[in-house]
Amino acid sequence: MADAGWQYFVALPDDDGAAAAVGRLPTDGVRILLKHRSGRPCVAGRLAEGRALVAEQGDTRLAVIGHCSATRDELAAAASRINEVTDLDRLGLAWAGSYHLIASVRGRLRVQGTASGLRRIFHGGLGALTIAADRADVLATVLDAPLDPALLALRTLDALPHPLGDLPPWRNVSAVPPGSYLALPPDGRRPLVQRWWQAPEPVLTLAEGGRSLRQALDDAVRVRTRGTQPLSADLSGGMDSTSIALLAARHRASLTVFTMENDDQADEDAQWARQAAAGLPQLDHIVYSHRELPSFFGDLAEVDGVPDEPSTAVLSAPRLRAVRQRALAHGSRLHLDGLGGDQLLCGHPAYHHDLLRRRPLLAVQRLRVMTQLRRTGWGVEARGLLERDSYPGWFTDRAHGRVRRAPSPLSDWGHFPDLPAWLTPDAREMVTRTLQVTAETAQPLAPTRGRHNDLLAIQDAGRLIRQCHQLTETGDFSHTSPFLDDRVIQACLAVRPEQRVTPWEFKPLIKAAMADVMPPGVLTRRTKGDGTTLVAEGFERHRRELGELWDGSHLAALGLIDPKPLRELFGLPYTNSLHQGAMQTALSCELWARAARPAAATRP
Repeated sequence: MADAGWQYFVALPDDDGAAAAVGRLPTDGVRILLKHRSGRPCVAGRLAEGRALVAEQGDTRLAVIGHCSATRDELAAAASRINEVTDLDRLGLAWAGSYHLIASVRGRLRVQGTASGLRRIFHGGLGALTIAADRADVLATVLDAPLDPALLALRTLDALPHPLGDLPPWRNVSAVPPGSYLALPPDGRRPLVQRWWQAPEPVLTLAEGGRSLRQALDDAVRVRTRGTQPLSADLSGGMDSTSIALLAARHRASLTVFTMENDDQADEDAQWARQAAAGLPQLDHIVYSHRELPSFFGDLAEVDGVPDEPSTAVLSAPRLRAVRQRALAHGSRLHLDGLGGDQLLCGHPAYHHDLLRRRPLLAVQRLRVMTQLRRTGWGVEARGLLERDSYPGWFTDRAHGRVRRAPSPLSDWGHFPDLPAWLTPDAREMVTRTLQVTAETAQPLAPTRGRHNDLLAIQDAGRLIRQCHQLTETGDFSHTSPFLDDRVIQACLAVRPEQRVTPWEFKPLIKAAMADVMPPGVLTRRTKGDGTTLVAEGFERHRRELGELWDGSHLAALGLIDPKPLRELFGLPYTNSLHQGAMQTALSCELWARAARPAAATRP
């Protein structure tokens, strides 16, 4: 059942039977947020005051949940112009912010999240009715849905290719893809999932894109800073969080910002953060040592209140909650971060495959530089760029074990996971079958490899950051990530990829956007701290206690893993090659399975 601090909602069809779903929700704090014109509940759940805005006009009921620039009058005006649920297509990007959009139009229901997947929608059948929710586990509770062993086994793999990341581990629970909406007729039957968002054509120059991004980011931050709610922000020293913090400081007379200082001499983040804060006396700049947080891999055996799906975010739960407590101690109720910026501003190197077909001379020039930076062979990378296999063909070959060459991020459709040694024969069979069945219908997120990988990286980030937010959200506190607002994503993806990303400059687009706000010295930064030393130290400190988790493994009890290879990994000193990726994914899945509803995992 739902944790006492969870914030969530369910959306219900305009049918008498839907009331049964409300009765299955946890009773603590649940309220009806919106009703159909019939008087039946349309949206119910547990949300803090101020997180939902509703309007009623004629046959239309409209709600936004989250951070949205629309005023009550603007929402009412929009509702008055809606005659069909398809009329909501124009509202997805009409307002700044990050929000769910829900409408009842003559009893017909439409529910949508965001293009990044930071705000998701899930749906499933309660008898003949379809019910929707923004958390998969809440919906599973309402539907009394058991875990699916095959999909839980799939979640032990690292970096799933599209569309496998959109498969919740619960039977009878489906995800609405990011950028799509769910529509239901009044009787709640025959659910329809349709796209409402398309990535923009990348036609803007760097200068044009910089102006567009600056406006979108400023609008995104303004949505969060309006009003009197106490705020705080990350100021890590990186360009992304620094941009958010400096824009927030323009809208608030005072602002508390936090910088974690690392003992690692190679990590210069705190130095850059101090430089950024020096010109803003209104900032309350709190610098603290990384030793004031739980160490990486620490306190994981006691983690509860997990996200709604298996996620490596679980590994950060103690640290994220310590950050929350620090922010709360300084009076904050909303904490802004720069998460998602890397995926938008760094881009994916597979755009070289696209570039070769549009501007071959520039592609060859950049390929020479990239192979020097990556220390790979020019001929090998060039052959990859010349490949023309389709996404279904690429997926099918790998699902059936037919791989002709080593993967390259410069030219591949994406990462395809290997099956780790700790999967049991039954689990390997289930996972292989899922991969092969998915291959029969797999389609890319975009026709070209670079754009596909960009969108996949944004959606993967949206999924992970959403789950990080779930770990810290309560009725009086939440994290927020403006870079993943739809209008910010729109601004970044509208820039020509060869100008948004170059091998000669670090994040040129954010520099163009923030040139008049960012201190000149920060604009010259070409490095980024990665925290590897802290991860290795934390693993060494906790690897023995984590190794003991596998003695009573829940995944092993379900017949999905053999704990022996994992136990052996935790007996070895940390290395990136052994302990990143698959190992951390397996550990996250184990911790999640321990905290998820145990009865659901045992049904046939």
